[in-house]
Amino acid sequence: MAEAATIQLEAACDISKAETFHERLETYLNSGSAVRIDASLVERVDTSILQTLACLIATMEKQHLQVTIIKPSAALIKAASLLGLSRHLGLAQQSDSNGEN
Repeated sequence: MAEAATIQLEAACDISKAETFHERLETYLNSGSAVRIDASLVERVDTSILQTLACLIATMEKQHLQVTIIKPSAALIKAASLLGLSRHLGLAQQSDSNGEN
């Protein structure tokens, strides 16, 4: 099995980057590789990016491929929580432990 690909999210993840982000994720999905999303730099994230991530995770799980968000920033955890996407993104534990940051 191929080594997991790591994608570094930028500080500002908004709708202007959603299409490019989706295309990049689709490439990994089609390759059958596991994906690690490094979200440590995220300072601002909008709904379009979070929806794209949630869709990727759901699709990869259906294909028995692993996708993991590593080092999620407080901004990403908060935005996911506000939109009710923490569990879908695998951030439920981080949300609970970092909820007061």
